[in-house]
Amino acid sequence: MMRAAPAPDAPADPGPELLRLQRLWRERLLGGAGATRWRPGREIAAELLLHLDDEAACWHRAADWLRDLLDADRVDAGPGGFIDAAGSARGYLPQAEVQREPGLLPTVMGLRFDAADPGLQAVWRCPGSLPMREVAQERTMSAALRERMLAQGTRAKLALPLRAGTQAVGLLCADWRQPDPRWSDSTCQQLGDWAAQALGPLLAEARRLARHPVEAANPPLPVLTPAELRVARLVARGLSYKEIARQLDRSVATIDHQTRRLREKFGVHSNARLMPLLDRAGFSR
Repeated sequence: MMRAAPAPDAPADPGPELLRLQRLWRERLLGGAGATRWRPGREIAAELLLHLDDEAACWHRAADWLRDLLDADRVDAGPGGFIDAAGSARGYLPQAEVQREPGLLPTVMGLRFDAADPGLQAVWRCPGSLPMREVAQERTMSAALRERMLAQGTRAKLALPLRAGTQAVGLLCADWRQPDPRWSDSTCQQLGDWAAQALGPLLAEARRLARHPVEAANPPLPVLTPAELRVARLVARGLSYKEIARQLDRSVATIDHQTRRLREKFGVHSNARLMPLLDRAGFSR
């Protein structure tokens, strides 16, 4: 058997630690007696668990989910927007944005919002979601922030602070072009509960994996058989099962079996996750 050669400067792979976290949170949120029965919550939890090793994808999927759930015109999401334990203001800088239609509202990407603004402080004092049915009449925020939101086309807003226990994580913000959108009080309550139970903790885990890969297990690359090495090189180049089978003069079923073995050895659940690992290990060269 041959061992896959490590690529130079390859980033640490969460590997077993990622799988451990996925199993832990899947059981906690989706299985067992204490699992949620709120269907929208289960959907986004499953999505985030699949992408827990990609923080940017987690923020984008959370924003996309909230936009669909609330039928909002625009949703932005990202870390920050709070005063941390040391008393420093962590400004809010959106990392993801989705709109009902492209260009429907001005983008907030690239803008920074002052965490010390009374409006953002009001969001963090709220134990759940904070609905603002008419921004023009909202007096919890500074006049400057209110005018900034109106200039961005926001007439109504719902802000959702994300926490992991007592740790502040970030914000999800939904905007509408017209005041008094038709959200329900029960949905707002469920959002607040789900943010505390799942959204905040899962996004905090995604951030930890992204920022501190040394904390995650970094096992050696797996030992591959010669047949698996041949398949790995072709998978890394993006070939389909049929193309690989034709090149290696094997059946599609054999290639499918060997690719499943590769996924098991590399600790991933899809070829989309397998291909970057193979590329970093030099198989596509």
